[in-house]
Amino acid sequence: MVTPWPMLAVAAVCLASGFAGGYALKGRLADAEIARLQAAHAAERQAAAEEAARRLAAAQDAERAAVHALQATKTRLTDTQRRLKETLYGLPTADRCGLSGPARGLLNAAIADASAVPAPAGEPAHTDAAAAADPGATEADIAGWAADAIALYGECRARIDAIRQWDEVTHGR
Repeated sequence: MVTPWPMLAVAAVCLASGFAGGYALKGRLADAEIARLQAAHAAERQAAAEEAARRLAAAQDAERAAVHALQATKTRLTDTQRRLKETLYGLPTADRCGLSGPARGLLNAAIADASAVPAPAGEPAHTDAAAAADPGATEADIAGWAADAIALYGECRARIDAIRQWDEVTHGR
């Protein structure tokens, strides 16, 4: 009588070697998949870094363009203001217009410092000696003061336009 044990042993060895071979093959396939995923992730990181560098370069170019535009606008405004003041002070209508020296000093101080607002009604207003001794303003002085205010407004508008231009390039708005 032939015993089935040798056949069962051979079958068990074949089955075990099949499992071991399958395990090794699956490990190799998994290693290949991991390497492919790592390469894809590295390519995504590289693309993201290149996109960030491109956006940074575009933002820096936009900043340079905005600064140049702002400087050109400031130069143009300064030249315009200078010519306007020269013309204003050259006009023959330089009569007194009723604005006192202290009032003009207060207006000039308000341009330079927002905290230089008038005191409340119950408190005395603070004026310096030079403003108190000033006899008043001429029409040309008032026009010059208005020209200064116009120039400050123009400079502020130019700064906002420069920021807007930079924002349009960098954020697409």
